[in-house]
Amino acid sequence: MTDQTHLVQDGDSCWLVVLGETISPSTSARVHAFRRAVEEIHPAWLIETVPGYCTLGLVIHPLQVSCKEVESLVSECAQSITAELPGPVRTLTIPVCYGGPDGPDMETVCRHAGLSEQEVVRRHAGVDYQCAMLGFLPGFPYLTGLDEQLATPRLATPRTSVPAGSVGIAGEQTGIYPVASPGGWNIIGRTPLTLFDPSRRQPSLVQPGDLVHFVPISRRELEGQHAHASAGHPQTYSVSGHEDGGCEVLEPGVMTTVQDGGRWGLQHVGVPASGAMDRQALALGNVLVGNEEGAAALEVTLSGPTLRFAQDALVALVGTDMHLQVDERDCPAWTAVPVRSGGILSVGSATETGCRSWLCVAGGIDVPEVLGSRSTLLRVALGGFAGRALKAGDRLPLLPLREEARRLEGLSCPVTLRLSPATDEPVPVLPGPQLQSLALPARQAFLKTTWTTSSKSDRMGLRLEGPALRLSGGPDVISEVVPEGAIEVSGSGMPIIMLADHQTTGGYVKPFVVASAALGRLAQRLPGDPIRFRLSTPDEARQMLADQFLAREQMTRQRAAWRRQRSGGILQVSVNGKGQRVEWQEVTPLEVDDEHHG
Repeated sequence: MTDQTHLVQDGDSCWLVVLGETISPSTSARVHAFRRAVEEIHPAWLIETVPGYCTLGLVIHPLQVSCKEVESLVSECAQSITAELPGPVRTLTIPVCYGGPDGPDMETVCRHAGLSEQEVVRRHAGVDYQCAMLGFLPGFPYLTGLDEQLATPRLATPRTSVPAGSVGIAGEQTGIYPVASPGGWNIIGRTPLTLFDPSRRQPSLVQPGDLVHFVPISRRELEGQHAHASAGHPQTYSVSGHEDGGCEVLEPGVMTTVQDGGRWGLQHVGVPASGAMDRQALALGNVLVGNEEGAAALEVTLSGPTLRFAQDALVALVGTDMHLQVDERDCPAWTAVPVRSGGILSVGSATETGCRSWLCVAGGIDVPEVLGSRSTLLRVALGGFAGRALKAGDRLPLLPLREEARRLEGLSCPVTLRLSPATDEPVPVLPGPQLQSLALPARQAFLKTTWTTSSKSDRMGLRLEGPALRLSGGPDVISEVVPEGAIEVSGSGMPIIMLADHQTTGGYVKPFVVASAALGRLAQRLPGDPIRFRLSTPDEARQMLADQFLAREQMTRQRAAWRRQRSGGILQVSVNGKGQRVEWQEVTPLEVDDEHHG
């Protein structure tokens, strides 16, 4: 590493490479050059890289890499990079309707700048901006070049919803919300253009390095162009076919979505991993029915669906036991249960122990992959079943039930391997990159307080209610990667824990990060639930992850033994080059003997 470059741990599954201290074209060039160098090497333990203005986030497999190996990669890349960023390939003109109902914070910006609205619009639309990075949300462009006098601090309390197309200012940066989302930027206008559309060859309208020029338009023009833009980008990933099989949704439940192991590798363009809120539960459930650990399943929130199956199936309900029934017969959770063609399956409601379950089906839910995953990202209407929660009348596509899966009927996951919600136990947290943003008394207050889960929580973030935390400085930092589990504190002093659909980058301080292995427990929190925290260590966090990995391995071994017992044969395992079990195959004793002697 060099004097300009240093590493900061950002939880147990992320590292922050700091490449500068101020927003500038030269720093941005260095960040992107560094990312290219890392991606060229891309060791097996690296999941993905997420550029910020002055930083590069390294999202990692924590059980596959040591601190020294991360340091070695960063040192090698720091010595080799050149900070030449390719010049802008194009200039984009983006129409904006400023002020009025589309710019609710225009008055705040005017007051802070000491300028009239007309002058704010003239200055904001009078320069070309350069896109330094994409982040926060899918296709959200972070634009540099804002007039210094227009720089305005973020809102003390983020809005729970900002309309798609909103143009905002946060500190010395400006940007555009591509989808409706919570956010803390000062909104001064709105564009009718669609910033992110997965049906396009290039989903993000603006790319790093592009120049962006804003042009003021009237509200009538906004409304007219918005209708035209919406019609111009149809969503092409809806579900069709499977009319003769699968299962029909009779009742959808409060919110039932398709989720898998996550949409990894796209956080650099603002697309979060999403996936099941408890990936450990999903993995164990999929093992029970013979699937790969990350296969698509139904995530059930608060109350479950009623489904009519048009084909034989094998299912397992994991997570909170929401009372599974098949043809009005009670069935145990965490157990492989058969459903015959024509059978009706129902999942009940949340209990005191949690609010989410996952219904795994042998073969997985066969919806199309979108950007490499079947997970549903509701805010962008992306993936899953037509990008939304299930509705009555939907028909879910399923693959045919294979004979080897039928033999798993009755297989159950031992209680010792299940992750208990343990709602009364403190949640382990690690120091975050901005731990010093909280003075010592505020850190102690965070750990000693019994917080309450807010009713405004969702898959994007778990909002907490309690005494406001006193920040030693302002709440803003230069936007950087936000790992899952990060605990952000805005100017209001209220903590928000980032969950599966969290923004990929952000500019609020992160004094703590939840240990990755504990995130599944947070998925079960109901509004009004108490929640406490305790300080953990990287070694303890790694051990918790290792224990979960071993639980999945043990469940896989039990599945093999169950199959062997049911089939009377012998099973051999196929192993890939990384030493990971990838496929079970039944063979006869003669075949095993031939292989042994061959």
